[in-house]
Amino acid sequence: MEIADITFYIIDPNMTRRNALARVLGTNGHAFPLDNASELVSVTASRPCLLVHDDDDRVKACLAEVSLLNNPMPVLVYSGQPHLERVYEIADMGVAGYFAYTGNSEDPSEQILRLVNRDARMQTVRQRRHAAASRLQALTRREHEVLDAVSRGESNKAIARQLRVSPRTVEVHRRNMIAKLDVPCSISAVRVALEAEL
Repeated sequence: MEIADITFYIIDPNMTRRNALARVLGTNGHAFPLDNASELVSVTASRPCLLVHDDDDRVKACLAEVSLLNNPMPVLVYSGQPHLERVYEIADMGVAGYFAYTGNSEDPSEQILRLVNRDARMQTVRQRRHAAASRLQALTRREHEVLDAVSRGESNKAIARQLRVSPRTVEVHRRNMIAKLDVPCSISAVRVALEAEL
């Protein structure tokens, strides 16, 4: 993905800095300054990205608005001199990244593009994790126990001893687990469990 593929929406109380960032990003793509997060409901771009100047309440308000949208978008936060502790704190809120921008003549396009592309890759991982976790919810507690034991490489006999059931019962649980997960074999079922834990 390139900068020209993305439409940026910028929320920053400092109009000079906000307009400077919009001008820099607008030379290679599309950038629109916004006054506040409530304006996000009018966003119609196919690849939007929200850039928010670091302020705890503003970041939280933007994340809340984005969570309500039908068209999800990465949220990137910026400040003149990011402090490592603050970057971690912001990341824990669920933003896609943090970059440095003072409003001077620097061009943060490369930083932003790296963060947006990283978020796109992570979005794929999150979707796979969510899909795998949803599939695992169909399993009974006993089928989960069998799947855990299979993932550790245990045989049916060893699983049967551990669960105090017959090996035939373990086979039935394995077959049901495979059918519910819609996979061809136990190894594929283990793969689904691993994807859910990514």
